[in-house]
Amino acid sequence: MSTDTKPSRGLIGFLLLGPIVFAIVAVLAMLFGAAAGWLGEFISPQVFERLTALVFGEAIPGWQFGAMLGFVGGFLRASLPKQR
Repeated sequence: MSTDTKPSRGLIGFLLLGPIVFAIVAVLAMLFGAAAGWLGEFISPQVFERLTALVFGEAIPGWQFGAMLGFVGGFLRASLPKQR
């Protein structure tokens, strides 16, 4: 009568590698967001200046705004289940 009390390898792998994958996806999304924000500010600087001044009270660079949105979006994309 032996009961298997060892956790499965899949659970251990998920617990160890899951957060690392979420972090990597979030950082990659942050980099793409920063590039998109920089390009958007390069194309229309007045729009970004007014938008960030309206949202944050002061103008911040477009790459910082894009990096922030990219990080949040990447983290949510990696951590929330996909619904169809």
